[in-house]
Amino acid sequence: MTTRAQLERQLITLRESLLEPFEKAEAAGDEAEMRRLEGIAGEMDDLLDQLALVGLGELAAEITALRLKIDGHAASGNGTVSGITLDKLKKQISEILSDSSEEEPDAADTSPQVPANTPPSPIIVDDVSTDDPGPPDGGALVLTEAHLLALWKRSQFPIDGRGIIVFGLRGCRPVDYSGTGFAAGHEIVLRDTNYRTMNCTIGQWRPNGGLALYPGSTVPYHTIVESKVSGGGKGVNQMGRGRYKNYAANWHKRAEGSNGHWALRQDCAITIQRTGDDADFDLDDRWEVGRVAGDNIHCAFHMGADGNIPDARFSSAGCQTIAGTVKKGVAGSERGPWKKFIAPFQRDTGTQSNTEYVLFLAEEAQQMIKNRCAGKSVLLRMGSAGPLVAQLQRALATRLSRQMVADGDFGPSTFQAVIDFQTEAFGDNADDGIVGPETAEALGLTLPIFDFDDAISGGSGFVENGNSPANLIFSDGSDTPGQPSDDGKIAWGAVTDKKHGPEFKTKVRAIAKRLQCDPDHLMAVMAFETGGKFSPDVKNMAGSGATGLIQFMPSTARALNTTTAKLARMTALEQLDFVELYFRMSVGNKRLQTLSDVYMAVLWPAAVGKPEGFILFEKGTRAYDQNIGLDKNKDNVIRKAEAAAKVFDKLVLGMKPGRIG
Repeated sequence: MTTRAQLERQLITLRESLLEPFEKAEAAGDEAEMRRLEGIAGEMDDLLDQLALVGLGELAAEITALRLKIDGHAASGNGTVSGITLDKLKKQISEILSDSSEEEPDAADTSPQVPANTPPSPIIVDDVSTDDPGPPDGGALVLTEAHLLALWKRSQFPIDGRGIIVFGLRGCRPVDYSGTGFAAGHEIVLRDTNYRTMNCTIGQWRPNGGLALYPGSTVPYHTIVESKVSGGGKGVNQMGRGRYKNYAANWHKRAEGSNGHWALRQDCAITIQRTGDDADFDLDDRWEVGRVAGDNIHCAFHMGADGNIPDARFSSAGCQTIAGTVKKGVAGSERGPWKKFIAPFQRDTGTQSNTEYVLFLAEEAQQMIKNRCAGKSVLLRMGSAGPLVAQLQRALATRLSRQMVADGDFGPSTFQAVIDFQTEAFGDNADDGIVGPETAEALGLTLPIFDFDDAISGGSGFVENGNSPANLIFSDGSDTPGQPSDDGKIAWGAVTDKKHGPEFKTKVRAIAKRLQCDPDHLMAVMAFETGGKFSPDVKNMAGSGATGLIQFMPSTARALNTTTAKLARMTALEQLDFVELYFRMSVGNKRLQTLSDVYMAVLWPAAVGKPEGFILFEKGTRAYDQNIGLDKNKDNVIRKAEAAAKVFDKLVLGMKPGRIG
């Protein structure tokens, strides 16, 4: 049976056969013949772009017609291609089409599944507000870096420091169908997700370096969905909204290897829905969470007839796809928007090996653009991180009578707990895994109100009336349900209790209150600077002379009217006074609203309050050489978020059992 690949090769062979007659025409100065051949070449290039979309029977006919054009004959339906009659070719093509041309999830990924409840429609508990922001098919909206930063902060997503961040907007298309370059902003238009054409946007964001947008899809193709309903949705899924921490540049399908195509492969836990009742995805459908599905980010294998991307279908059983085509196993064959998208991650020539993927509804972006989500609360969902999440975890543990680690990381176990709680509190068909006002209220929590200006100016993204912006406040005024607000537990508290007694963490909490920062953040910075030892005499291993809880440099010690030798002889409690003095000296009265800002006060005070993508050090400078270990993505620049990434790891570690206390 003739395969699609064989037809591709026929077309490529025809394209290559034009070279010799073109060279002859060029040598003879026959411009008319050159233009004729160039026109044929253009038709072939268009076919290569459309190959996976156009019906194979139509394609075969066009190949035959092109063969005849090359030979200088009139197009006819009775020609042959490599000795195969058109009728025979059509018969072989119909056999090919009997098999689905759609891409399936990675069958080789046998990671264990963590099934969630099987709810049966609507109440969408914590979905996007239904306040009317305009019709789906309204005019274009300009999406900017500020809006992206605000979307991240509203969901308490850390800013990834590896370089390009990939994101999806379900239910809108970029105005520029060809795929954009990086710029401060681009236009989008909302569209309904019909599961038949590409009505989503896949974007790339370089924090502080612009964003680029590409047409694509974040949902599975309808024929696959329909074919899997009778089997309970096995083999097809729709990814849930959230932040997914690692997508690695690699071959789309493990089994295909270098015979497949280069893409971004899921390498982390995700959330998905499977439908077993009908061909749509709603709260009737069950959730799964974990390393399931193999939902990669790959080429859609379609661009639409004549490059009309809005009308193009796409190949997906759950993967995120970008408009374009590629010949499997052929390096450099990428075409259309996909070619632009994958370039930074391309094998051998790309500059980045992995990234994260963050998925929103387009309506979330619409609300942020039109009214800055004024009056809306923050949201907690898969991928959120920080003290708000830790407090949520404690509340869930109490309400569900379940052992949970309050580590501040909204991962699979927290997602499952939220799903379970929503089902318990609201009944079946009311679970979306997102903690907004309704779920928070049922837990006895009051989520802080999102603040756009605070978010884009380097803050946490919310300001709690009269309360610390670093803490989630429960409706009874405490920071954990049924407990006094000062329960004494902070990150690394159990470690410092053993080394220095409970007075250490008590003093840290008092200092943090005066500095207007989160005590967990201050502890995480000291844990990072001391390698988790919290010793007042610990010295810098690189021989810089830095000493103590925040690695005081000799010049810094002199500015504080002391010396590193004197600091080393102090107790940890005594040295905390100099920690506070240093912060007063370096940042004055600036609010340290984020973990990265607390760390910047120690590493590079000029960066306090700057955007997360702010460049601290560049290759060729002494400062870069001294901090080269912070350049995680090896792009020769160290950004604020990138520098703070290791400190965030210390925060998460410090909130685990045996360390928090």
